Amino acid sequence: MPNKATSSNTIRPPIIAIMGHVDHGKSSLLDYLRESNIVDGEAGGITQHIASYEINHKDVEGNDRKMTFIDTPGHAAFTSMRTRGARIADIAILIISAEDSVKEQTIEAIKIIKENNVPFIVAISKIDKNNANPAQVKNDLMVQEVYVEGMGGDIPVAEISSKTGAGVDDLLETLLLVADLEELNGDVSELATGFIIESHLDEKRGVSATAIIKNGTMAKKQFVVSGGAMVSTRMMEDFLGKSIDTATFSSPVILTGFSQLPSAGAVFTTYTNKKSAEKATTSEIAGGTTFENYIQTEGVTTVPLIIKTDVAGTQDAVIHEINKIIQDEVVFKVIKTGIGTINESDIQVALSDTSTIIVGFNVDIDKKVTRMNDYDTVTVKTFDIIYKLVEWLEERKEARREKKEVDEITGSIKLLKHFSSQKIKHVVGGIVTIGPMSVGDKIKIIRNDEDLGRGTITGFQQAKAEVKSVPQDSECGIMIESKIEPKAGDILQSFNTVIK
Repeated sequence: MPNKATSSNTIRPPIIAIMGHVDHGKSSLLDYLRESNIVDGEAGGITQHIASYEINHKDVEGNDRKMTFIDTPGHAAFTSMRTRGARIADIAILIISAEDSVKEQTIEAIKIIKENNVPFIVAISKIDKNNANPAQVKNDLMVQEVYVEGMGGDIPVAEISSKTGAGVDDLLETLLLVADLEELNGDVSELATGFIIESHLDEKRGVSATAIIKNGTMAKKQFVVSGGAMVSTRMMEDFLGKSIDTATFSSPVILTGFSQLPSAGAVFTTYTNKKSAEKATTSEIAGGTTFENYIQTEGVTTVPLIIKTDVAGTQDAVIHEINKIIQDEVVFKVIKTGIGTINESDIQVALSDTSTIIVGFNVDIDKKVTRMNDYDTVTVKTFDIIYKLVEWLEERKEARREKKEVDEITGSIKLLKHFSSQKIKHVVGGIVTIGPMSVGDKIKIIRNDEDLGRGTITGFQQAKAEVKSVPQDSECGIMIESKIEPKAGDILQSFNTVIK
């Protein structure tokens, strides 16, 4: 257990998760609060990581109050990251566009907030737009059993514009009010505990992670443990990347030099000496997992898959989306995962089965890889937008699918009478049940649902006249060439053989 000193509880700043549908204004709100712009730097305009930011705000009494915001992705692929954000947060903002109202990820966010019992505020964004309709948003929320103030409920609601700043101060004041009602406290004398928000591998700096302190104080010359990962606090930075000596509750801290990759969403504890920290570490695989050999199934093409991502949380999202691909004749089997650049080790694993695909998300390909002689036998592709990665894998699935010859039935005749047979030539009478049927059609001879063999229609006769084809629901005489002698009651099926 981490050391504990004399209690000295003080008010703890709130940790706030911003949740909602993609493109409903989460990042724009943070931009306004931080007077910066991250939207332009995001691939496809989608926030693809959990990020944490700390701001100062003067309350109505003129006091400086700190707040920490966790930006959770709104895209459907990032469910686990949103859940993680809600579990770590004290308060949630459910942000909904006044233009689009309640959407799929809005409903999912409501579910996550409720399941985690997180107090929340509804922020109706984009009220500056011409077609903004806040009243519609409130009505749609009632359908989801979310009743805001003024609509028969007590859930606070703020109407805001991140473009003009309208309503943002009211939102912040409401957040502080909710925080005060929650009576958030922390003890600065204790050693820091909290959660890992994100982790990633930097080739120059090593394994880094962003931690949110929920209680206590973190200082230089201490050691942080999360699962099997341990790090000295020698390199501590704030959320802006500035070196710091101490940090306390609710603050995001960047720690560099972990012994292995800590899991996103995992708890961390702090220790005063290395021996205690080492004793506290648990046996845990991180930073790259190689899975057991996959089992080949008859009739199914298994495609081995190696996944490399920039951070651990994104890896969860990528795997989640890949698992949603319908996998019947072609199955993607993840044989290795890892954080950081696609490197020679990944290629060596892939070379054991040249059907292996390596996909990277927000990562580069090591220059050594491009110089490998056998590199061209392995498929490697990198992406910075998750749905494009999934679309590409869908295309690879079709390309890898084993092609088969399939007989498509085009017509059918029920035989009513057998007239004569001479070696392979037969004369029969019947009715076309699926048509038309034509001279030259290849046929199957079906008896009691059993396929007896093949043949060809060589002629038709109707009203004592020879015809080239017979329409559906018409009786006719039929000349057949086949090694199988047909009988009354048999079915003649015409077909085309296609590759599928």
